[in-house]
Amino acid sequence: MPSKKGIAIIATLILITVGGFVYAYQSGYLSSDYLTIFHAGSLTVPLQKIGEQFSQSHPRIRIAYAASGSVEAVRKITDLNESCDVLAVADYNLIPKMMYNDSADWVIIFASNEMVIAYTDKSKYSNEINETNWYEILSKENVRIGRSDPNLDPCGYRALMVFELASIYYADPSINTTLWTHEKTEVAPKSVELLAHLETGEIDYAFEYKSVAVQHGLKCVELPDEINLSNLTLSDYYARVNVTIQKSGEKIVITGAPILYGVTIPKNAEHVDEAVDFIKFMLSKDGRDIITECGQNPISPK
Repeated sequence: MPSKKGIAIIATLILITVGGFVYAYQSGYLSSDYLTIFHAGSLTVPLQKIGEQFSQSHPRIRIAYAASGSVEAVRKITDLNESCDVLAVADYNLIPKMMYNDSADWVIIFASNEMVIAYTDKSKYSNEINETNWYEILSKENVRIGRSDPNLDPCGYRALMVFELASIYYADPSINTTLWTHEKTEVAPKSVELLAHLETGEIDYAFEYKSVAVQHGLKCVELPDEINLSNLTLSDYYARVNVTIQKSGEKIVITGAPILYGVTIPKNAEHVDEAVDFIKFMLSKDGRDIITECGQNPISPK
């Protein structure tokens, strides 16, 4: 038979265990409320920061992030029937173009961005490149450039649009041909995967979003508005170019347009209420402040 001292110790352990269980439950550590977010790679940093603040007021919600190219993120839902609660993409047009009416019914535009050419001090000709000679530097045979796959990632087809727009802006058709067919080109599934290769010197320059360059402390060449896809008043100008991508054997024409990010809740979402709360927070002043800090321009829903 246990002594009084032994009984007291056992009782104390039980109280500690029960108290820990209650605390864990109240704090959300034992919660099964998971929020799954499919998102563009360029949204990794801002969404995780938004998620950290969101969790302070919603401790029972656990967030699972899945970064990929935006086209790939959409395909996971439309082609593979994978479930997510929030979908945030780098090109809002992908949602109506590829998801209406079977997989989604609406989209909210929440941020803008611009295309830049990211590089480091290790990059060849890093002391020479600027906003007027960039295409000459990138055309050199010994320069290695990187861009993402246009069939998976909007940054990839936007890089190709930059080539076309540069040819128009500088009145030189060879720019598009030379850069599109450059032999020393690395193509990655999503643009953020090029960052490590920039840092190691495996590539010299990468076509990225400005926000990504800012978040990772990279140098960048800023391009004229007529080329960088940032100016909302130049929609008609950007529409002069287009890129054709493949989706499940089907060809989809993407027309040049300002870079605008979009978010939706897919029809197969399992946690709609939590998704609504997350998007409301993302669109709040606190959420918009985080987006700004991460190098993007927040857009308030109309």
